[in-house]
Amino acid sequence: MKRPTHIMLGAAVAMPIAVSLSPGLALGAVWFGMAGGGFPDWLDLRSELRSPLRLRHRGASHGLPLGILLTIGVWIALRAASATTIDLGSLALHVPADAIQPWTIAFGLGFLSHLLSDAWTVAGIRPLLPIASFRFWIVPKVLRGRSSGPLDFLARFVAMCGILAGVVAYAMVHV
Repeated sequence: MKRPTHIMLGAAVAMPIAVSLSPGLALGAVWFGMAGGGFPDWLDLRSELRSPLRLRHRGASHGLPLGILLTIGVWIALRAASATTIDLGSLALHVPADAIQPWTIAFGLGFLSHLLSDAWTVAGIRPLLPIASFRFWIVPKVLRGRSSGPLDFLARFVAMCGILAGVVAYAMVHV
């Protein structure tokens, strides 16, 4: 899948979490879902850590062990940020304690959506790297596609439907 598709899927999987939250917390949940959805490709394609960590595309950055560690890291960072207020002159930033759990879950689900959508492609994923290197696909070979083209279009359509359904559900709950 292309990067915008992964980001949209991350937003879509965060929508069920966002529906029950206040507007600011809901927006944060969607943002963390989008961040989780884009993170594996950012880490191995765009990050300065790519070379020193010897990250290759769909390598360890696309594995469950790293996803779990990153999600735990997000939880730790949010918890630390909720314990203090960051003063930026005329702006004070504070993470509310009730944002920690939904934002962390949204990030983890976004990361997982990335892995699952890549598991629909011809290349599949190796979900247990660096522990084990077996490949995993969700669908039979005949249904697998390339990261671009019809499969990417279908994933974007599904993501857009999920986002739209989430926005409608949010409006119904909060009106």
